[in-house]
Amino acid sequence: MTLKEQLAELKERRNALKERIEANDAEAIAEGEKLQAEIETKTAEIDQAEKKAALLNAIGTKEKEDGNMPEVKTANSLGENFVNLVKSAQPGKRFNLIAPAFKAASDIQVRPTGIEPYATTYDRNVVTAPRTPLVIRDLFGSETISGNTLVYLIEGAMEGAPAVTTEGNKKAQVHFADPTPKTVSLKKITEFIKESDEYISDYPFLASAINGRLLYALGLKEQSELVADLLGTSGIQTGNITAAATYLEVAEAILQAAMDVQEQSGFAADAIALNPADWFLLRTLKMTNNEYFGGGPFGAQNVPNLWGIPVCVTTAIAAKKFVVGAFKTCGSVVSKGGVSVEATNSNEDDFVKNLMTIRAEERLALAVRRPAGFKVLTKATT
Repeated sequence: MTLKEQLAELKERRNALKERIEANDAEAIAEGEKLQAEIETKTAEIDQAEKKAALLNAIGTKEKEDGNMPEVKTANSLGENFVNLVKSAQPGKRFNLIAPAFKAASDIQVRPTGIEPYATTYDRNVVTAPRTPLVIRDLFGSETISGNTLVYLIEGAMEGAPAVTTEGNKKAQVHFADPTPKTVSLKKITEFIKESDEYISDYPFLASAINGRLLYALGLKEQSELVADLLGTSGIQTGNITAAATYLEVAEAILQAAMDVQEQSGFAADAIALNPADWFLLRTLKMTNNEYFGGGPFGAQNVPNLWGIPVCVTTAIAAKKFVVGAFKTCGSVVSKGGVSVEATNSNEDDFVKNLMTIRAEERLALAVRRPAGFKVLTKATT
């Protein structure tokens, strides 16, 4: 059974519950919600399959079967050469043909003028610009949804407290206030690049362009959005460090922040995110005997850490800012599907320019379920 046939069957089963749902049949409502979730998941699978098919179609295929190819005659012109290529394609089969540069046998072969370019070897590897490590997303938990919006509930404050009571006396009552709903909607991050036919025919280069340039740029924007969303979350703890504070005092403030995270959220801090400039000043702190607190240059830590807490060094965090948090347990990156890559040569005037537009996009959001599980320290500059 195809994906579309499976989808049709699910919709038919859901629609058959209409009268029972209208009659407020709890069992039918539950079954209908389950079927609707399956329908959305199946729709996403079909969409992904169609995108994959479109990409393959844009790149083009040429199918051959040995022994069934018609005889290709010698051509005397470029047009005849292209016609022969068309004849070589199997009837009813999809094909994408490019006639090679043609030179008739009767043409006189002469040595080209300006021979130097023909004697030069070119290295087609592109020397890339500096790359910022994409590390922020890995700090958080990860989850997927089938819709476009996520609503989660934040537990209300506890009222009252347990107590020790003696036999026959009234017991203590506790009550939790109503939970507060929090809504986050998926963001769509997109970008595209254009490549010429010449580069597209170089498959290793095409793969490196997608992996090394297109997806990197997408991940860079994703990282900046996650940092902005975290720092803009209402309810996270904040603290200030004076400009006059030494970096030994900064280290102590970070330890206090980790204790505040555990006290307020109930979860231990699992990461400290900071800028490379600040990590340098912390890592080079020295004792009165001029020895490094963290060990000398030849005794470097295998995993950067401060107070036993892993340190994430990244330019995604501004200098003089320190983010301490229980990232895995108090926040998660919510996504719908993965990163999709699509291509076409029919965008704008790509076809007449021998270009292909390659687009990448993803949908995600940051859900900070326990804002108290994060504390952001800011060191004043003046």
